[in-house]
Amino acid sequence: MSRVELRSVSKRYPKADDLAVKQISFEIPDGELVVILGPSGCGKTTTLRMLAGLEGVTSGEILFDGKPVQDTPPAARNIAMAFENYGLYEQWDVFDNIAYPLRLRSVPDAQIESSVTGIASGLGIADYLGQRPGALSGGVRQRIGLARALVRDPSVFLLDEPMSHVDADGRNDMRLEIRRIHERTGATMVIVTHDQEDALMMADRILIMNEGGIEQYDTPRQIYDAPATAFVAGFVGEPPMNILSVSRSGDSLDGAGFAASIPYGLDAALVPGRQLVAFRPHLTRIVSGPAAGAAGGLVLTGQVYMVEPFGERTIVTVQVGQTRVKVESRAQESYDLDSVVSLLVRTEDLHVFADPAGSGRGERF
Repeated sequence: MSRVELRSVSKRYPKADDLAVKQISFEIPDGELVVILGPSGCGKTTTLRMLAGLEGVTSGEILFDGKPVQDTPPAARNIAMAFENYGLYEQWDVFDNIAYPLRLRSVPDAQIESSVTGIASGLGIADYLGQRPGALSGGVRQRIGLARALVRDPSVFLLDEPMSHVDADGRNDMRLEIRRIHERTGATMVIVTHDQEDALMMADRILIMNEGGIEQYDTPRQIYDAPATAFVAGFVGEPPMNILSVSRSGDSLDGAGFAASIPYGLDAALVPGRQLVAFRPHLTRIVSGPAAGAAGGLVLTGQVYMVEPFGERTIVTVQVGQTRVKVESRAQESYDLDSVVSLLVRTEDLHVFADPAGSGRGERF
């Protein structure tokens, strides 16, 4: 397997005013599974294609085990790739599509048979091995492309949206199988996705990108519990963090159409001017009626705007001034629309970000 490193890597496309990828640097230790997560257009697929050698690097270095490879052709990088557009050979059956990279390496037929049937069984496509891809659904075709990448023994696996066309049940199975393969082989894997559940469930570490740059690179637990920027706070989590734009006025936090007392212990993190205060819906307690300020946390008062039951939990949206705040409550609790409620958040569950644009670092209390 390989250790992968990017040093100040940038990518600019011809005639483009802005860089698609902006001097990013990060390292993937040998044998880690890293997920690159971010919204459309953030530069994640471009980064993966530069790792694969399918896109040139405008500046910076890409290293495999300390050796620069940015000028090395894809075939010489010993990588396995699976991309969203499948890239299958329609004239071959599924077995031959999966077996193709093994036959290129002159692997014995018995080993090919064992490897192909094993990976196909794990991904739930063993029943399709004798069929041609053109007759199969998009989800099955995507699993075939993934199987063809995973059946190899490369230095690095590069997977671009490997589950985008798979239904919910199949997606869970594929997450488990990818994770099992990773743990069994100890392979270095890089997976690009826009789906945060993929990242949180599979990754050893997550690289979150936005507008061509890196917002945070950390373990799933740290990214969820301690987002480094307001962008990460608002991007990761379902529902994501509530983010309030506030300014300090004496002992009060003034927001858009609301005011709240500054929680004890939070004042040291607040500076003059506007800041962002963020908190997770499931760490927010909701009670009926107005509540007095609490020494241990933030108290907000508003009106119930929407109630959404989701079986074992209920998402309550509360209008606080001009801001809507989401709260995750127990399923058995019910609230009437437009009724007055109070929201209570412990000081240790609050995050403060340095500026309204969300470019500052975050703190957790």
